[in-house]
Formats: sequence, structure tokens, C-alpha cells
Amino acid sequence: MAITIAQGSALVSELLEVMENVYWESPSITVKNQCFNIIRILHQELTELTKVSVQDHHYDYEAIACPGHVFAQELNRLSELLSTEVLRTTTQGLLQGALEQARAVYQ
Repeated sequence: MAITIAQGSALVSELLEVMENVYWESPSITVKNQCFNIIRILHQELTELTKVSVQDHHYDYEAIACPGHVFAQELNRLSELLSTEVLRTTTQGLLQGALEQARAVYQ
């Protein structure tokens, strides 16, 4: 699914917020490590996206900091780890929505 740079920035920001919640709510060090990896990638991506001129935000978005397929693999790994974790209902809902959007973008 193609999205604009502006939509990509919003997606990365949303993912970052949800991943930080997952990090703090998870009791598992394995999940925390995976979350940290994803948070680090998202921070790098957001940093790169802030360098893009506002006038170019209508162009198609492509991952900059990490290849999209690698990021998709990290998200899938996290999904598998979270299958046994108990998160707050709000966080679960936000995470599922964000992961669905991310999977559509980072194929």
C-alpha cells in the first residue's frame, strides 16, 4: 500500500507511541529487547523524516532508516512474542491497529 511521506510520518509516530507503551507494560525481557530494537528503528526513521522538506510530504513514502522488509520481520517477531503476553486492553487494540497498518506499508 502506497502512502505519502506525511502519512508515513504519522504512522511512524503512532507506532513509536504504541511501542513505548508495550515496552513499559511487558514483564518479559525478551519482549522488551524486541521493543527496544523496534523503537530504535522508529526513532531513526522519524529523524530521517524530519529532514524531508514539508513541500515534499505529498510524495510516496519509502522507509529510509531500515529496509521495509527487515522492519516487517521485526514487527512479525514481536507479534509472535506478544502472543503469550498480557497487555492492557487499550494497548492491545492500539498495537493491533498499528501493526496492521505497518504490515500494509512495510512489505
